Amino acid sequence: GMFYGCTALTLPPALPATTLADFCYSAMFSGCTALTSPPALPATTLASGCYASMFYGCAALTSAPVLPATTLASYCYTDMFHRCTALTSPPALPATTLANHCYTYMFARCEALVSVPALPATTLANQCYLYMFYECTSLKISSDQTETYQYAWRIPTSGTATTAPSWNTNMLSGTGGTFTDDPD
Repeated sequence: GMFYGCTALTLPPALPATTLADFCYSAMFSGCTALTSPPALPATTLASGCYASMFYGCAALTSAPVLPATTLASYCYTDMFHRCTALTSPPALPATTLANHCYTYMFARCEALVSVPALPATTLANQCYLYMFYECTSLKISSDQTETYQYAWRIPTSGTATTAPSWNTNMLSGTGGTFTDDPD
């Protein structure tokens, strides 16, 4: 929570660390309502809770940082962009093996979000996608391409997945399309 609630902060400091500790950047910019662009986040191996709530409520944030991590930890991205109401597109999420709660509420209430990332993970973990796109009201999801839905989306992007308990609970609840159930 280093800059928690700094409502005048518009540009973040550089964060070049590639080795992270548990909860190290948690809530760092939470409530920084004037923050317009994120810092680079070069780490490829994450620690538990390291980016949790990092940009929570950053209402002016219009772009997400590149997230190159391929080794995730429990709760690492939980609530990372929750209530980033100006964010229209998410970053790529390249990990193929997920951790418990890793993407829980990651984009919840991102009301301007109109696209979703490809989700290539084939090893899913307990509640890994729990409420991931909760109340993203501009988001419309379909497994088929139609006039209304510009592309078909599936989990995983290709192949089949090994699932875990409750991996998909309320993942698409409150989105704007006709499909708002838990995905298969």
